[in-house]
Amino acid sequence: LQLELADKAGGSWDRLRIEQLLVNLLSNAVKYGAGKPVSVKLEVEKDRVRLTVRDQGIGIAADDVGRIFGRFQRAASIRNYGGLGLGLFITRHIVEAHRGTIAVASTVGEGSTFSIELPRFSLTPAASPDETRRARA
Repeated sequence: LQLELADKAGGSWDRLRIEQLLVNLLSNAVKYGAGKPVSVKLEVEKDRVRLTVRDQGIGIAADDVGRIFGRFQRAASIRNYGGLGLGLFITRHIVEAHRGTIAVASTVGEGSTFSIELPRFSLTPAASPDETRRARA
């Protein structure tokens, strides 16, 4: 594991959810990383932090990238690896609840890079998709 952490990267977040997000991303990077190094980088901007987790593993096919954040969704190329397909779904919801964004760049055979941006001081949580649907009804 290679770490590059910025100083003073504090923010106002739900600590347990951020820990869960990190566990999900790191466990995927190790699981699919083909035994190669995993890098974690934390950068700070004035009002945001950017977390990048990169592996050098099997990668994700372009056709699968758009759906891997869905519930019970897994890339076709990883069917032989254990898991339910919930980790990235949960991670996406944690990021969105913190008013952040998540993205992935991947090349089959070269690895994947997951990038998360979070506002440092979000005082009000984002509405969940269920709350948004109920409000529209």
